[in-house]
Amino acid sequence: MMVTWRVYPLLVLSVLAGGCAESHTERAQRLEPMLAEAGFRRVPADTQARAQKLDDMTSLRISYAARNGKLAYWFADPYVCNCLYVGSRQNFEQFKNLAQQEKEESAQEVSGEAEQEKYEEFMSSPASQIFYGQ
Repeated sequence: MMVTWRVYPLLVLSVLAGGCAESHTERAQRLEPMLAEAGFRRVPADTQARAQKLDDMTSLRISYAARNGKLAYWFADPYVCNCLYVGSRQNFEQFKNLAQQEKEESAQEVSGEAEQEKYEEFMSSPASQIFYGQ
């Protein structure tokens, strides 16, 4: 009985933490438009050999390797598009810029929502009634 009470909170925390994580589909749907906008080329896994290679790659992460003296970047997605996004260092730099812009916009949205919540809380509080004479 004592063990159950120790394990139960850990189980609840792990379920809650897992619920906040981004799914494979959500991650692919969020990143693929930025990859395309950054100039990455989409290569479908439309043959058996390509499909096998895609399955062997680390999925949903940008990876790179030197090829002919230059860095080549790729993003493997076996979940949504069943394809590989391939790009150059320049494409990767553009992608990083787009990702940073998205992060900043998201932070601004959260900040704006927090300000709105503070305003609404103040307006519904007794302090608002005293301040505005209502």
